[in-house]
Amino acid sequence: FAATLLASCPPGPRHSLYRLTLGAGASRHSAPHIPGTVEHLTVTAGRMNAGPADAPVDLATGDYMRFPGDIAHVYTAVTEPAHAVLVMAYP
Repeated sequence: FAATLLASCPPGPRHSLYRLTLGAGASRHSAPHIPGTVEHLTVTAGRMNAGPADAPVDLATGDYMRFPGDIAHVYTAVTEPAHAVLVMAYP
């Protein structure tokens, strides 16, 4: 058993947990959520280009990123289907 802390969250915020599935080349553009929302994304299979709409990042299986969810953001499966776990933390 091994555990790696990816990000600690402040006490008290609300969280939503999502499993994301995108077909090859599929994109999801998301409008900003409520102010203070933070998204935590871990790619579990495939490759994604994700994050703020004006500066998405290339991610591969096992990669993690955190970004503000209160700005426009995007998720795109690069060349193959992609899967990820997303935790949205609300203030």
